[in-house]
Amino acid sequence: MVDPNEQEVAAMRAAGDIAGQYIEAVGRTDMAIWSDVDWRGFIEAICGAYVDSLVEQQIAINTAVAKVQGLPLAVNAVR
Repeated sequence: MVDPNEQEVAAMRAAGDIAGQYIEAVGRTDMAIWSDVDWRGFIEAICGAYVDSLVEQQIAINTAVAKVQGLPLAVNAVR
């Protein structure tokens, strides 16, 4: 990714944390011996955490903007 913004960097950090948790859960740090299922789960965990983080950040931004603008807050409008 070229020149990630603040939100993307934060999402990458969140995905990295989840990646570490996934590796610990698999119990094998040598990725060369991972099965297809291990790899698929790893990619799903990373991508899911990245997207979830971006969504959560956008909800927080939308909530802050609505407060400043005096608009009613939409509960779970993005999800």
